[in-house]
Amino acid sequence: MPEHTPAPTPGRAIYGFVLFLLLKTLFFLYVLWAYVPTSWFEMLGLTFLPDKYFALFVPMVALVALTLFAFVIYPSLALSMMPDVDDRETVADNNTIVRCEYRFPDDQSCHQRVEDPFESGWYAKRYCSKHSSRHLETQRTVRVANFCDCPYEGQCLLRKEPEYLPTLRSKDPIPAVKDLSLSQVSRVLYRRLR
Repeated sequence: MPEHTPAPTPGRAIYGFVLFLLLKTLFFLYVLWAYVPTSWFEMLGLTFLPDKYFALFVPMVALVALTLFAFVIYPSLALSMMPDVDDRETVADNNTIVRCEYRFPDDQSCHQRVEDPFESGWYAKRYCSKHSSRHLETQRTVRVANFCDCPYEGQCLLRKEPEYLPTLRSKDPIPAVKDLSLSQVSRVLYRRLR
């Protein structure tokens, strides 16, 4: 059985050419019917043709249907397939990295990645395997060095160079994400050249 492909084939070329000729012929007959007076068709014995009113009515209905589909039906279908605004899929997916919510006694948070956080809900798994409920019950939590939040183990810099983390602490940290005021953005974008 041949593979389905959009590439041109001899059969498609023949069907395409026949369809092209058919549409050109139908358009020519439509224009002829719309502009030639009805009395000329009656002289030829063609009395079963539809009224000339349909020469304008059918294209108008087609354009209204196309407009309705393009601006109402198609966007409505797209909106109906989107998740709700308050659904977790609007802000997270299977590639989202979720950090462990455990806090150490010295009030530092754990950076271990929580595996499979989306199995049974938004807050289904709050702790990673190192800090699961059995560790919390015994209060015997062991701090594991060089946690990696990268989705791919091979790209994790902390696993490749364990001494990289102390060098980061000595440098200036990256500032936290914040919203910029509109006046500040305008000053930078539209400042006058001096």
